[in-house]
Amino acid sequence: MRFLISLCVSLLLLINESTMSSSDPCYDYTTLDEYWRDIQQSPYEYFENDDTLVEWSGWYRLYLNGESAQMSEWCVSHMRCGGYTGLYLNDSHPTLEDGVVTREVLGSNSLWWWEWLWAPSSQCGDYTSTSIQVKACPGDYYVYEFVKPNISAPWPSYCAVAFSNISSDPCYNYESLDRPWRANNESGDWICDESFSWNGWYRLFYYGMDIQMSETCVDSYSCNTIYNLWLNGPHPQIEDGEVIREVCAGSYWGICCEYKTNPIRVKACPGNYYVYELVNPQFWCSGYCTDVNTISWPVSTVSPDIITGSSIPLNYDPCNNYNILDNYWRSTFNYWSMYGYISDHDDTRVEWDGWYRLFINGSSAQMPEWCMSYMSCGGFSSLYLGGSHPQLEDGVVTREIYGSHHAQCSYYRSEPIQVKACPGDYYVYKFNRPTISIPAPVYCAVPFSTPSVDPCYSYTSLDEPWRATDNPYYNNYYSYGMCDYNVEWNGWYRLFYNGENAHMPESCVNYGMCGTYEPLWLNGPHPQLEDGVVTRQVCASTWSGCCEYTSHPIRVKACPGNYYVYEFVKPIFCGDYCVEASWQPIISVSTATETVLPTESIAPPITTTAPPVDPCYNYNVLDDPWRATNNQHSSLIMCDVWVSWSGWYRLFIQDQSVQMPDTCVEEYSCGTNAPLWLNGEHPTVEDGVVTRDVCGHWNNDCCYFQSNPIKVKACPGDYYVYEFVSPIACNLAYCADAWNINNTYTTETTTTTETVAETTMTVNRNPCSELSCSEDEECGMNNGVYGCLCENHRQRQHHDSFDFSETCESSSGSMSVSRCQLFEAGFPADVLHLNDPSCKGTVRNGRVEFQFDNDEHICGTNLVANGTHFIYSNFILGAPRSEGLISREKILKLSFSCVYPQTQTLSMNAEINPLETVVHETLPTGEGRYQVRMTPYEDDEFTRPFTGRVDAELDQKMNVEVRVEGVDSRQFALVVDTCWATPVNDPDYSLRWDLIVTECPNPIDDTVELLQNGVSTSSRFSFRMFIFTANSTKLYLHCTVHLCLLSSNSCPVDCNSGHQRREGRSLNFHDSASISMGPLTMSEGNTDKWFPDQVKVSEASCLCASLMLLLVPLMSVLT
Repeated sequence: MRFLISLCVSLLLLINESTMSSSDPCYDYTTLDEYWRDIQQSPYEYFENDDTLVEWSGWYRLYLNGESAQMSEWCVSHMRCGGYTGLYLNDSHPTLEDGVVTREVLGSNSLWWWEWLWAPSSQCGDYTSTSIQVKACPGDYYVYEFVKPNISAPWPSYCAVAFSNISSDPCYNYESLDRPWRANNESGDWICDESFSWNGWYRLFYYGMDIQMSETCVDSYSCNTIYNLWLNGPHPQIEDGEVIREVCAGSYWGICCEYKTNPIRVKACPGNYYVYELVNPQFWCSGYCTDVNTISWPVSTVSPDIITGSSIPLNYDPCNNYNILDNYWRSTFNYWSMYGYISDHDDTRVEWDGWYRLFINGSSAQMPEWCMSYMSCGGFSSLYLGGSHPQLEDGVVTREIYGSHHAQCSYYRSEPIQVKACPGDYYVYKFNRPTISIPAPVYCAVPFSTPSVDPCYSYTSLDEPWRATDNPYYNNYYSYGMCDYNVEWNGWYRLFYNGENAHMPESCVNYGMCGTYEPLWLNGPHPQLEDGVVTRQVCASTWSGCCEYTSHPIRVKACPGNYYVYEFVKPIFCGDYCVEASWQPIISVSTATETVLPTESIAPPITTTAPPVDPCYNYNVLDDPWRATNNQHSSLIMCDVWVSWSGWYRLFIQDQSVQMPDTCVEEYSCGTNAPLWLNGEHPTVEDGVVTRDVCGHWNNDCCYFQSNPIKVKACPGDYYVYEFVSPIACNLAYCADAWNINNTYTTETTTTTETVAETTMTVNRNPCSELSCSEDEECGMNNGVYGCLCENHRQRQHHDSFDFSETCESSSGSMSVSRCQLFEAGFPADVLHLNDPSCKGTVRNGRVEFQFDNDEHICGTNLVANGTHFIYSNFILGAPRSEGLISREKILKLSFSCVYPQTQTLSMNAEINPLETVVHETLPTGEGRYQVRMTPYEDDEFTRPFTGRVDAELDQKMNVEVRVEGVDSRQFALVVDTCWATPVNDPDYSLRWDLIVTECPNPIDDTVELLQNGVSTSSRFSFRMFIFTANSTKLYLHCTVHLCLLSSNSCPVDCNSGHQRREGRSLNFHDSASISMGPLTMSEGNTDKWFPDQVKVSEASCLCASLMLLLVPLMSVLT
């Protein structure tokens, strides 16, 4: 009976199991693969999918483009998932053990315009839909019993997200991302992470140090972006594996988690760092933020191979040994990256090695020597040469590298590179990693080719009268708004105007002329015949200035027959190349016409027609006393925009002939706010008609307004005529120089009348031309003194702070401060000096640089020790010029120092076969750096270091030198504290043997000799080779050292018998470091047998290992 019951139960279980298997949704589901369900679809794309219209039946498994996916557990702001309302799970997915579970489904409001205006923080969870059933399945996927959403929101759709399978551990398969400008203490720029290409896992660095993503709210506009992205949850532990974290975006309203963007995966790794699977946020101008409070030194797990200097060939010619770099996106014509919309390349992420030759789509290219507004080469910051290319005879030269920033050139300065000109008309460049503080820098390339035929005889004629400088875009009340960006330019062009020879203007063109909004003109003179093909910058006139933007440069050539040809290219914005409407020079009165025969049959005649009259004898009299330069702060403010200017004018003040001032005029003079003056000397009679720039003084800037240029001519009789035109804005007016009036004084007496003619001499001097202000500065006046003022982006954030940088190198240091910031604070560069008044600063690229060293240029530097650091200190002092007994002028004192911190622990944790082991101590800005080397030698004289693999016989004498480099040998000595050996490359390994203890030889090991310690920058010791008895044939050496001030007279080590080295360290101890070297292996020449089973490891508590010294000359190596 029991048997029957058992049999029935077994059969029942089998039947139930068969029934469950056949109906298990893990094996009975419908595949749902619709790409538009992805939460990473752009929220701005319009879809009309609606899951309420689907006839749902049974269970479904999600895919995205063939890749297994799952429903989203996270809300993403404005996610639509193919409809208007994205549906997601309001809880985590179940585990295999949970079986079938029920999960609530929520909906997200994606009506972005409504949310942004009225309810920006109420997007996630706005709606609740019908709950669904979910099950986890073997094979790491899920199935869902979808039902028709019961929701009032429009077009709801279930959202999906796919996380790719991880084929290898991301802790060891990641890309390093060193972007210090993403730290939460950085601001001032808008760099958008949706412009970059994201692929895979990333480890974050800050100037080579580990850093983590922020876990807390970040201040608005930090991290050099608009919307700051931070992890809405803690970082995982190692045992957690890969986890998924929600990403929050802070807004400019100050709400910490105003929006939520795509979630990311995070993993904690051995070595105390994290890796992140970053994705495109797809949220307007957002950026992943890092937290400077999490900075830590990386613990190296894999060290690169050491390449000794002897392995690097030094005699090869880079013209014949180079790498080809052909990236189309490096082209300066890559306008799709303009304004930073596409910035997915970053040369700091490239492993540069050796020399490179540039190509663009297979054609030879070179780096540009110039910059233009919004230049883009596939990155955010575009790098170009800060000088001309070398000639063949120059060999290898070094050139500065500058980076542009939006419309500003030379905003950044990167690391210099080497350049060489090669036979065959090309160049090679030794590229290196750009400065990592520059956001996404990219080396630019520009096509470089020599015309195969002379463009003077192979060009396209361009005769379009609407390009004339006197043709407004609103001509006849119709807006033309022509745009050369839409023209497919190809090759060289010759300009005509109604059939007559013409050329581009070389001076500012009025805004809105040439049939466009922003006319383009040549910022430089046309070449001569002997110049050949030259490159010229192209300026764009805007409502705010003559050269507010620079377009892509073009090539120009002068041709026989008095004409020019231009290699026009597509501008970077909507503007037109202009044609000078009246470019022929004005000469003496004549009605003759001269025709020069064309050099080619395709060219129309070149005609020169003389003007009917000379403006020296055909001008309008302009006698407005209010224009006088001495008419200041007038109650009546005039504006020359209201004047209908026509032709030429001669200036008078109350019938006295005067001229325009050609030096800066004080603000509120000449009856206006911003007086206009001539930015250039007046011509001579021989010069004929010339064109001069016109400046308007405002806001302490002599040339704040760059008004429209005018023509000027000197006339017989010592006067000038001017072809005035309408200025660019109100309130601006042309000035008349009251100090140049020719006055006649008459003195009467009873007997004689004497008339004396007095002529006032003026000196024409432009103070701005003598200052050499950089591109980040502008000439202006501060407290009545001319100097270089800061552009807006360079002005001080706080009145007590300056933009400065500091560099420390061993026993020297340097500091530079922004010249314009100093000048605006009232301290010109020539009044500044270091502690020693003879150590003045040097102005270079807009910065005042100071230097000191410990040789011939001490400059009052003080060396002090405080027990934890040794410090080189100095200061920059700025005292006002004062001749009196007392002064109440402020004094500037900027103190700075170079510091070596007390504790740094470094170790090289890789197996190497060293000539020497090197540890570099690189310290943060404002701190010094040095390096420690440990080298084994074959001889007692320390003249023959081991090369390559270090093989030694048992009991062979080993000579070791430890030395420090990068410190002043007259000030410091190196002291070895301890040295020990381990069988593995781990200084903290439990099995160890001490060689040096408390700066003296280990008394237990009488083979150790301390030859030199604490007397110079090198220490030396020796020992006899040994092995550990625990089946090891390799030996690793480790030493701890510190630096000591020689002035303390306590650096030399006394290890005489009975003497115990001091226990505590006084102020002579300043810096310590650890260094490791190895392995040292046994020589293979030994033929004796080794019986490891006969050796036992000592268990004595006082020793970490037993030391076996075998009295045999040779020993075999166990491998």
